[in-house]
Amino acid sequence: GSVRRLRTSAIMTGLASGAALAAIGSGLPGEDHVVRVLAALAMLSAAATLMRIVELVLWQWFLARRRHIAVPRLALDLFRLATLVAVGIAILKYDFGLELSGLLVTSTVVSAVIGLAVQDMLANVAAGLGLQMEKPFSEGHWLQIGSFEGFVTQMNWRTLTLRTRDQHEVILPNSSVAKAEVLNFSRPSTVQRLHVSVGVAYEHAPAAVKSALLRATAACPGVLPEPASAVVVKAFDPSAIHYDVRFYTDDYAKRDELIDDVHSRIWYELRRAGFAIAFPRQDVVLRTVSDGEAAEERRQRHRAISGVLRPLPLFTALDDEQVEALAGSAALLAYTRGETLVHQGETGDSLFVIRSGSVRVEKSLPGRGSAVVAKLGSGDFFGEMSLLTGDPRTASVVADEETEVVVVSKEAFAPVLSADTGILPSLTQALESRLRNADERVAGHAGAQADEATRPVPGALVRNIRRFFALDDD
Repeated sequence: GSVRRLRTSAIMTGLASGAALAAIGSGLPGEDHVVRVLAALAMLSAAATLMRIVELVLWQWFLARRRHIAVPRLALDLFRLATLVAVGIAILKYDFGLELSGLLVTSTVVSAVIGLAVQDMLANVAAGLGLQMEKPFSEGHWLQIGSFEGFVTQMNWRTLTLRTRDQHEVILPNSSVAKAEVLNFSRPSTVQRLHVSVGVAYEHAPAAVKSALLRATAACPGVLPEPASAVVVKAFDPSAIHYDVRFYTDDYAKRDELIDDVHSRIWYELRRAGFAIAFPRQDVVLRTVSDGEAAEERRQRHRAISGVLRPLPLFTALDDEQVEALAGSAALLAYTRGETLVHQGETGDSLFVIRSGSVRVEKSLPGRGSAVVAKLGSGDFFGEMSLLTGDPRTASVVADEETEVVVVSKEAFAPVLSADTGILPSLTQALESRLRNADERVAGHAGAQADEATRPVPGALVRNIRRFFALDDD
C-alpha cells in the first residue's frame, strides 16, 4: 500500500512538472499564472512523495522493523498535515508572492474565536496522541475507566470506545480517559484474581470448611491450577464466619460466568459435607415439628432409597430386610453438571446408584488419552468393586446434568455381609459378570480385544471380599 501510494505521488509530480515546463513560452493567455499553478501542484506532489519516502524509510523500516517501535497512526496523520501546511505556506509566500504576516495579524481575533470553539477537540486530539505514543493499553485490552468496564474496540483522534459485558458501546473522550484512573485487566498479564465470599455457620470448623471450599473451586472449569486458589477467614460476623475464596483466571471477560459456577459448586459441596450456609437473622421464628411429621419425613426418604436399591442386580441375593437395613444407612447426595463424582485411581469404598439425572464414565487409555466408555442414567450404578474389595476407582465419573445418587458405603454394607456370608457367591457372580462387560466395553473403545488376563479369576473375588471386610474363612 505504501509503495503504491509512493508510485502514484511520483507520477503526479512528473505530470505536474512536465505540464509547467510545457506551459513556459507557450504564449497561452495568463501564461504566468498557469505556470505558477502548475509549479505549485508539482511542489505539493513532490512534498507528498517525500513524505511517503520518509514514512517508508524512517518509520516503517527503521523504527518499526529495526527498532520495533510502533508509531501511532495519529502521529503519522499530524506529520502529514503539518508538512502539507508548511509547503502550502511556502508556495503562497514565494511562488505567488503573498505577504502572510499582515493576514496573520488581522486574523488574530478570528483565530482566538476558532481556538476557543475547538479547544475541547484539540484537547482530545492531544490526549489521544499522548495515549497512542505512551500505549498504556491497546485494542482488545479489558479496562475499567471510572464507572465503565469493557474491552477496547477502537482508538482514534478524539475518542476511545469500550464494549461492555452487556454489549453496549461506551464512547469516552480521550481527554477524559487521560485524566481518569484506568485499571487494565490485560497487563502485565491476563491472569487475574477473583473473589467469592460465603458465610458458614459457627458450628463448623474452619479447617474443614476451607477444604470443602477449595474442592469446590478446583473442580470449576476456568479456574487456573496455578497460581493456587486459597481460602481465608474474612470476618466473624454475628450470624456466620465469612470466608474469602480467592482463585485465578486468564479469561477476565468471562468473570461473571465463572463466579456463578464457583458459587453453584460451593453450594453443592457444602450441602454434601453437611455444612450450613448462614444468613443474617433479624426475626426469631419458632417452628415445632411433631414427632409424627419428622418420622414421616424419614420414612419417605427411607422408601425412596429402598426403591432405588431393591432392583439392583448386585443385590438380588439380599432379602427385603437386608435391603431395608442398607437403605437406613445409605446417603442421598446431589451433584451439579460438570462435577466429578469419583476420580480414576483414587481409593474408595462406596457404591453409587443413580436416582435421577445422568453421568458419563471417562477412562484414561494408554497412548489414547481419555475416552468416554459409558453413559449411565437413572437406575444404573457404579463403584461396586470399590465397595466390595476397596480397589481404586478404575474410571472417572462426571455428572452430565443435575444428578442425585444413593451412596452405599462399606460401613453400611459390612453389618449385612457379616450377618449373612451366604450371599457372597451371588455377589461375586454378579460382580464377575459386570467386570467382563466393562472389560469388553473398554476394549471396544481402545480398538482391541478384551484381555483375558484382566478378567477376574474364579474364587479370587471371594478371597478379596473376605479380606476387605475381615470375614473369617469358612
